[in-house]
Amino acid sequence: MKKTITGLTASAVLAGVISTATVLTAPAVQAAEVDGPKVKWLVSLWGARRGFTEGTEGLKEYLAAKTDGNFELDLQYGGVLSDPKENIDGLQLGAFEMATVCSFYHPDKTPATTGLNLAFLPLPSFEVQYKVYAEYMKHPAVQAEWAKWNATPLMSALMPNYEIMGKGDAPAALADWSGKRLNASGGHAELVGAIGAIASTVPAPDLYSSLERGAVDGIVYPYTYAFTAYRFHELSNWVTDHWNLGTVQCNIAANTDAYNSLPDQYKALLSEAIPAAYAYQIEKYAEIDKASEEEFAKRNLTRIPLTDEISAALKAAVAPSWQKWVDEANAKGLPGQELLDLILSSADAAAK
Repeated sequence: MKKTITGLTASAVLAGVISTATVLTAPAVQAAEVDGPKVKWLVSLWGARRGFTEGTEGLKEYLAAKTDGNFELDLQYGGVLSDPKENIDGLQLGAFEMATVCSFYHPDKTPATTGLNLAFLPLPSFEVQYKVYAEYMKHPAVQAEWAKWNATPLMSALMPNYEIMGKGDAPAALADWSGKRLNASGGHAELVGAIGAIASTVPAPDLYSSLERGAVDGIVYPYTYAFTAYRFHELSNWVTDHWNLGTVQCNIAANTDAYNSLPDQYKALLSEAIPAAYAYQIEKYAEIDKASEEEFAKRNLTRIPLTDEISAALKAAVAPSWQKWVDEANAKGLPGQELLDLILSSADAAAK
């Protein structure tokens, strides 16, 4: 059964974005529309170019097109500038000007931001995701958290809902998941525990070898791009079908000193570029999904439907996992319930 991105067609998701921004299919601008000095920012990324990084690619194209190349983002893939777990430290030190930062890699460093990683949050589409993200990042507790790291969040690195892919016998019944070792982060770790699996968090570049040698039996990751980007499907025998386990949020953030030193016209241009970058990324995800589904079909991956028994076990874990996060946030001096309520209310408003 083929899936569409987050349950909507690409055109439907794009509709809300295109009203304010042009999808970047090519840098069609003939000459600079925004005058300014030569600025080059190093951007720390890991892995190869994939759906997850297309928002950053969209930013790069938009800024270059509008400034005739004067505002350049130098995208450094493969973790050559920093390990993904240390990108936030690199921003703090000014080792590079921009990076993708995932709070689940270092929850103690960014505890408030991890609220966006809770499983089964009502974020059914990319449009709802980025609207909720924008509201959440305005909260004073979240802003104070990033200020400590000398970092300025710019936009979300959008990710689709998660599924599970793995090797070996397909775990169709609830009992089959008992003892399965699954790579899972954020709220997904709570969910896999609810079905009897054992969760661990392994950095993305190390996951292929972990699956290959049997250190993990399956991987809970964004569907579909992450599975093909890291070639997990080459080792796998099965994949869950329409489990829609929720997503997590990662940030595309700038070093605050570098951001503050930009001329005003470049700051305004960055804000203008964000809707266009979202639209660009969503369009790319649709293209990737089509190609990925064809790959999965060629390899005859067994599709595991969501049974009533498994669904009940997963849903029973949601409320306790949310409350656990609230309690842990409160213990750290954060307004846990207020932050969770902000996510839910802004998601409701965005869906309407």
